[in-house]
Amino acid sequence: MNVEETIEEKIVILVIDDEPSIADALRLILEDKGYDVVLAMNGSRGVEQTICHRIDLTITDLQLPDMSGLDVLSAIRERDPHSPVIIITAHGSEEVNAEAARRGAFAVLSKPFLPSEVLNHVAAALATRSAGGSLKAPS
Repeated sequence: MNVEETIEEKIVILVIDDEPSIADALRLILEDKGYDVVLAMNGSRGVEQTICHRIDLTITDLQLPDMSGLDVLSAIRERDPHSPVIIITAHGSEEVNAEAARRGAFAVLSKPFLPSEVLNHVAAALATRSAGGSLKAPS
């Protein structure tokens, strides 16, 4: 067995939010638990990141300057139907929740949120994806 085979890859989470304070807070919460975090400040840059990086999970704001989080969700699901996406929003409604579910979102999380809520949703989403054995635990 060579060294490369013994090194586990970290889980990579993409955070898409145009509010730097929210993006930084999510980054800190997730990095504190051992996840690698990739940040994007708009939807199109976030979708680009899914091409440039191996992304295990995405957290996206619903309202972005260039496209909606629902459109980001659709673009990501088109590239990888098994990649979980969590939508965060300060403007939640039954209609948003229903549309997000229809497009395949793992969850919709309302702002403001507690770090524990984010981590619980992330763990549940990653557990769903890892059922196929494709993800490693954070180190």
